[in-house]
Amino acid sequence: MPNNELHTQIIPSDLTYKIRKEVLWPHIKNGIYSLDIDSHKHTFHLGTFLNEKIVSVGTFVKQENNNFNCKEQYRLRAMATDGKYRKKNAAKTLFLKAIEILKNKNTNLLWCDARIGAIKFYQSVNMKSLKGTYNIPHIGEHKTMYIYLNL
Repeated sequence: MPNNELHTQIIPSDLTYKIRKEVLWPHIKNGIYSLDIDSHKHTFHLGTFLNEKIVSVGTFVKQENNNFNCKEQYRLRAMATDGKYRKKNAAKTLFLKAIEILKNKNTNLLWCDARIGAIKFYQSVNMKSLKGTYNIPHIGEHKTMYIYLNL
């Protein structure tokens, strides 16, 4: 009997590649879906599972953004949810688990470059945005979004 509960856990980076390819980077043709920071010692990856199938992924990188006047920042990169599992709380479950982990690491701020189409999701988990948008080639318009954690 299937277990219809979502659960999120730390995963190895290679488990993020399939969803990264399908959702975020279908334009990449060389088969490389890793990020240069995937194996950095302060980077971690989360996966949300439903019935043992990974349905949402996110990568969290210790990286400061000079737009914010605080230390101990993390950046969310390459967050994506399988299209068949959107609107089922997979991404929210992943995001909330990340917040729990980051607070335990004494992180003060989480920020990301959010695609315009994802802004409503990030607002739903209490992220705010800086003014203005910017274009990332081959991907589209983005906004910087953020949430303070331990301040």
